[in-house]
Amino acid sequence: MARGADAKQYVENKIREAFGKDFVGVDPATKKIYVNGYENGEMIQVAISMTCPKTPFAVPGSGDFEVTGDFSAPDTFQPAEITKEETENIRKLIAEFGL
Repeated sequence: MARGADAKQYVENKIREAFGKDFVGVDPATKKIYVNGYENGEMIQVAISMTCPKTPFAVPGSGDFEVTGDFSAPDTFQPAEITKEETENIRKLIAEFGL
């Protein structure tokens, strides 16, 4: 059995419980879960896809998981620099296409 299969089944069961009669079903080919939602009195079907990420998602500051990475904004804007190799490639392409 694939990693996360039991967890996905658990989540599917919770979705079934939560949506009750608005739970439509699961497409066996795509494994998408379909539920009914309502907007302005009209029934709209919503498809839900599930995956198990390699790295758990955590809201910064939630304390649930160790958050790695720099979430701060840079102090100044640093535009990308075009290398000499990239400039030469552009010149070759312009010449080849006669631009």
